[in-house]
This record gives sequence, structure tokens and C-alpha cells, in this order.
Amino acid sequence: MRLFLHLVVMLACWLPAALQAADDAVITITVGAEERQTFGGFGTSLGNWHGDYQKLAPADRAKLSEMMWRELKFKTLRLWLNIDEYSPTPGARDMSVFRRCYIESGIVADARRLGVTTLLLAPEGLAAYMKEAQPDGGRGLKQSELAGYVAVLADFLVQLKAETGVQIDVTGIQNEPNVSDRFTPEQMAESVRLLRAELDARGLGAVKIIAPEQANCDDGYYKQVEVLKKDVAAWRALAGVSSHSYNMAATDQAARLIAAPDGGNLKDYWMTEASDNGTEEPGDARRAASLAARFLNDVNHRVTHWIHFLGFEVSDPKDNATRIVAYTPEPFRPVIFQKYYAYQQLARAFDIGAIFHESRSDREAAMTWTYGKKPRLTAAAAHNPDGTWVIGLVNYTADTFLGVQGWGDDEWNDKQGGHTPAQTIVATLDLSALALPPGTTFEVQRTPASDTVDKPEIATLKEGKAGVTVRPLEVVTLRNRN
Repeated sequence: MRLFLHLVVMLACWLPAALQAADDAVITITVGAEERQTFGGFGTSLGNWHGDYQKLAPADRAKLSEMMWRELKFKTLRLWLNIDEYSPTPGARDMSVFRRCYIESGIVADARRLGVTTLLLAPEGLAAYMKEAQPDGGRGLKQSELAGYVAVLADFLVQLKAETGVQIDVTGIQNEPNVSDRFTPEQMAESVRLLRAELDARGLGAVKIIAPEQANCDDGYYKQVEVLKKDVAAWRALAGVSSHSYNMAATDQAARLIAAPDGGNLKDYWMTEASDNGTEEPGDARRAASLAARFLNDVNHRVTHWIHFLGFEVSDPKDNATRIVAYTPEPFRPVIFQKYYAYQQLARAFDIGAIFHESRSDREAAMTWTYGKKPRLTAAAAHNPDGTWVIGLVNYTADTFLGVQGWGDDEWNDKQGGHTPAQTIVATLDLSALALPPGTTFEVQRTPASDTVDKPEIATLKEGKAGVTVRPLEVVTLRNRN
């Protein structure tokens, strides 16, 4: 029986698409020949705001760190700096909270030991003396405090290295400067310029700067990047642009802003935060598919680094959707969510250094994840450093998205044009532009894993094309054999 089922799966790659699904569920993905950006890897931030990590037994800390850094192959650790805690009054510099969360806890040391290559600083918030009311009732950075704010960031980076020996590799300017404590586009550009000069003068020329870390990839984000590009000194000082991946992830316009004439990127593109909010239980394929689709969307729009919001934190039943792994400290028990396995599959498929090629859908063009109805099938393709090709696909259809945050909820989504009921999609992968040898075989991996076959599932290239079915809420990766 298992052999028979295996043959059925194999035949699905050869049968005409029209025999396998309704017309609207037959999609062709075409991968272009032009090389684009180079993948810098996955990452996540950790909070440890209540100091729970250091209270765990050494074996339990090791388990969490192994799961996150080694098993998921995450390379970037994002660390939060609360500006109001560090500099609550002019001249104050209190690093005690940051040290307790990340240095004394062993989080940074454990991450470095297990392969993390990049420490990314996430400055967040402003002290009361730094901000002022805005006409709409929000709060923003006082222009008179801009240089002082930059000096606070520079002081922190110098102090951290001097007192602990830890050097931050990359720093932002302000997390989500369009939401709570706001920066104008002009203030963001000036901050980048001034911070670069401060760091260079203090012997921290190796620290890179990214900005603006907008909450959404929207008109506000485009304006921030356009102002940075027009400020020649700020653009030169900037190592990468950055935004977040929630309801509005990377878009064609965002990709065009950093596209180089030779096909690559003018700057790296860091997606420094992605997750959901609310409750979550293990096995939630809807949330896993949402995140996997956003990752594929983003790297298909020139993103180079992709970072989840919270890796592991103490369980919060009201907000576990922000976490990849939630744990209870006593007795120690890690709870692994479905997104963990999706990330593991994607990280094993797309290697550090992979070079992406644009993927286009005959049904949904660039398959852009943005405001309103989401693509049914999202895809991305890359050439790994070992010579293998990898294609990732996510089917974001389901009979209901109730219980999932706004961008999946039925009632909300129906107002934007309707959500897509569950359908198995028959995908034809047109790889003819890549000039792969006829008969090239791809091993197919799926999350959730299929339990119907006990042999590897194979898709074979024929006349430049290969076929694969993608079931509702399924993450599928294909990687050819060398």
C-alpha cells in the first residue's frame, strides 16, 4: 500500500494539471535568470525582561539555546535597549537592565557559542525629556534632542564594549518610529549621519547601521527610504534598510527602491521583526503558514535578513503567538509551536549565502503579501552556495481563519475581497531560464510532514518544468540533488 501511495505522489508531477485540480487551483511559478540579493540568514530577538532564563538549570538553558540557534540555524540575535531605562534623565547612563537580561544571564554567550554571528541592537522608546507632543496626540523626538539621542546610542555601544567585551555588530536607530515615539524621515536621515560620525570617532567603525525599521511596508516606509536616499551622506552611512513583516510585508515598490542596475541590491534589506499576536496552541498550521508565506514574500522582494519577533520566552497564554517556543520555568517545559518546524524546514532549504532569483506567478504576479486579500500561493527560489537550487512554496488557503489576527480573520478579510477557502494547488515550476540539465530531480519536503510515504518524495525536471501539489496551509520546499 505504501509503495502504491508513493507512486501516486510521483505521478502527480507528470499528470496534466487540468486532470488534478480545478482551473483556478492550477498555478505556474516562473523563476527568472537574473541574480538578485544574497541571503544573510534567519534570526530572532529575545526579551528575558524578567530574568527567567538565568533562573533555569544549566541543562534547560542549553536545551532552549540548542533548539533556537543550532537546530533552526538562526544567525542573528536581536537585543532590546529601552532608552528610558538607560537614560531616564539627561546625562544618566544605566546599563544594569540590559546587562541583567543579556550579559549576566548568559544569553549572548550561549548564542555566540552555538553559531550566532550577528548581534543586532533594537533601541526602543524615548525618555520623557527627549520627546514632545504632536498635533495628532502622538509623541515624537524633539529636534533639539536629536544630537543628544544619537550620543546616548553611541555611549551605550562604547560602554557595552568597554564593560563587558561585547560588541554590537549592527544597530537600528529606533524601533517602529512611525508608531509610538516617532521620528520624521528627515530626523531619521540626520540620526544615521550623526551616529555614523560618532561611532567612527569612538573606534566603532565596524558597527553597521540599519534604518528605519518601520512597522509596515507602506507609503510611510517608502517616504523614509526616499529621504535617506536623497541624503547622500546618510545613504552612504547606511548598511541596510529595514522594515517589519506583519499585515504589510515587502512589496514591489520596496524592492524597486533598493534595486541596483546590475540586478543586485543597493543595500541589504533587513526584515527585523515578524510574528503574530494573541493566543496559540501547538499544531497551529494557519500561523505557521502565515509566517512562512511572509518569509517567501519578503525574500522574493529583495530581503536579505529575516528575523522573528520572540524566539523563546516564558509562556503567556494571551500572547504565545509572538513566540516560536514558550516555556514554563518550574517545572521546566518547552512548548513548541508549528512555526518552529516551518522555520526549521526553510532554514535547511535556504542556506546562508544563497542568491535569490525573482519568482512570478501567472495568477498573482509577484505574490505580494500586503493590505487586503493575501496570495493563495507564495513562492521564492534561490541558488545555494553548494550549487543546489531550492524553491519554497506556501499554500495560504483554509476554510476558516477565525481566531487568527486581522490579516487572516474571515470577517475582516472578506471586507477586503474575501479569503480563499481551502484548495489543493497544483503548481508547475517553470525553471527553463536556469538551464538545469534535463532529468534533474528535486527532493520534496513538507510541513506538516506527510505520513503517507516512507520514501523521499521526488519531483523531476522535464522540458524545464517540474510539478508539485501544495495542500492547504502546507509549506513545501524542493531542493535538487547534486
